[in-house]
Amino acid sequence: PALAGIALTSSLRVRRMAWWSRTRVVYAIGRNYVAHAHELNNPVPKAPFWFIKPASSIIGSGTPHQLAPGATDTHHELELGVVIGRRATRVKAADAMAHVGGYCLALDMTDRGAQDAAKKAGKPWAAAKGWDTSCPVSEMVPAAAVADPSSLDMWLRVNGEAAPR
Repeated sequence: PALAGIALTSSLRVRRMAWWSRTRVVYAIGRNYVAHAHELNNPVPKAPFWFIKPASSIIGSGTPHQLAPGATDTHHELELGVVIGRRATRVKAADAMAHVGGYCLALDMTDRGAQDAAKKAGKPWAAAKGWDTSCPVSEMVPAAAVADPSSLDMWLRVNGEAAPR
């Protein structure tokens, strides 16, 4: 990791910059799991669609997070985060993996009440998905250390207890 800066106290200390500190936006894919779409009584689209979370939504694993302002029904989904390691614009599918710098676990936190209201009004989900601290992430694992990202065994503990897989 690159150096973020130096803090002077009684001794010289060097802080490491978090891998996500230069992230500008989180791109996420919606309704790509058919079973989850059915669980929420959502229609299954012919193709998944994109939504975004702002950089302010990202926090490190174990960092205290906040619920969405006014939230009454907050859910989370464990996702495999694909970290783009170099500039990527209009990349051909055959070249996409060359842009992957690594992987992380990410929690996609959602204020379901706000999301349902936005869907009914035909509005975007930004407020329901993108509040500050709504995307906790793990440390990044370099792409070279992951032979097959589609066969990873991902799991989550919530308040010390294993969450359903």
